[in-house]
Amino acid sequence: MSARSHRSPRAYRGRLLTPSAAPAGGAAVRFLDDALLVVDEAGLIAQVLPFAPGAFRGPVLDLRPAVLMPGFIDAHVHFPQTRIIGSASGALLDWLDRSVFPEEARFRDGGYAALVAGEFTARLRASGTTTCVVFSSSSPGATDQLFRALLHAGLRGIAGLTLMDQNCPEALCVPRDEAIPAARDLVQRWHGEGHGLLEFAITPRFAPSCSRPLMEAAARLAQDHGLLVQTHVAETPAEAEATRREHPWARDYLDVYDRVGLLTGRTLLAHSIHLSSREWDRIAETGASVVHCPDSNFFLGSGRMRLGDARARAVPVALGSDVGAGRSFDMRRSMSSAFDNAVCLGDRLTPADLFVVATQGTADAVGLGRVIGSLDPGKEADFIAVRFPEHVVSESEVLNHLVFASETAAVQRAFVRGKPVHR
Repeated sequence: MSARSHRSPRAYRGRLLTPSAAPAGGAAVRFLDDALLVVDEAGLIAQVLPFAPGAFRGPVLDLRPAVLMPGFIDAHVHFPQTRIIGSASGALLDWLDRSVFPEEARFRDGGYAALVAGEFTARLRASGTTTCVVFSSSSPGATDQLFRALLHAGLRGIAGLTLMDQNCPEALCVPRDEAIPAARDLVQRWHGEGHGLLEFAITPRFAPSCSRPLMEAAARLAQDHGLLVQTHVAETPAEAEATRREHPWARDYLDVYDRVGLLTGRTLLAHSIHLSSREWDRIAETGASVVHCPDSNFFLGSGRMRLGDARARAVPVALGSDVGAGRSFDMRRSMSSAFDNAVCLGDRLTPADLFVVATQGTADAVGLGRVIGSLDPGKEADFIAVRFPEHVVSESEVLNHLVFASETAAVQRAFVRGKPVHR
């Protein structure tokens, strides 16, 4: 029996909704009104088939009338901002100074960090988020507490120590000769733990708060261990101007990350609103991905990310809540905000488009597309059961309520590798 094994094969009965390969590579879904999802002893999906009596001889958990679907993936969320959701204190840079930095300073207290880490993972599970890509604080101790909480919760998580060595409050500033060894220690302690459910990510906050030597050292650490890199780019014009002042040797915002070695095929660039055509082309050339955070962008008045710019260049797009500028851990709110963002730009996204972006699309963008993101045999069984009102019956009704009326649809259960993490 493998290290992942935890039980005999079993099946789950319910309606089922999952991304499905479209003939032209677009968004498509598969909907079954009565299905069996069979999970093997290693937590892998063994079969997905229409229900029929006797189709599976093992135990069957009947979750009808709930709809089984892939667990949501939040590609950009800030653990230390859990308690400041809704802090409307200005545009990005003012909001950081007034709301974010004072709260993040509290995470030097290990007890406080542990308490909030428990709240953070509970909120994720209750929202049906089974995978998260997380910014911690600049405190190594708080980052350790975050990983402990993710492990205890059974969630799939990619998280990193937030790197800042300039242009930030003294309480959050960690010099390169302290931050890089601390990050290296956290890599050794946590990367690959939970039988591979946990990963460490190199996490420069953003270019204005990071010196060139810090970013270069971080890029070397990412390369040495094959780590994902996550950071912010082009969220607001004021942030871009601060980047140009701090790093005049770069031609534009993206070029900062490019020249220091942080822009690779394993890089996630959050927001990506105010990018030039050259920057979009370079993202495509390197194979990097962008994370769309529409709810946060609305809340801070940062602008509208042009999804068409990414799609025209086949740049992978993930979806992120960006809590705490994002106002909810629920990725269904992010889907709905992405629809609104597109409408503001004269574009249209369907509920199917949004569901696929939040599941398989985000899995692809963070490098997990072969592992999770859909309910296909051979993938790991990360899934949720969502109960809709009785009158919500058809595929289109389920998708519409999922994206636009999430308060009518309750996440009843969540599973990671077939193991229950929320009930």
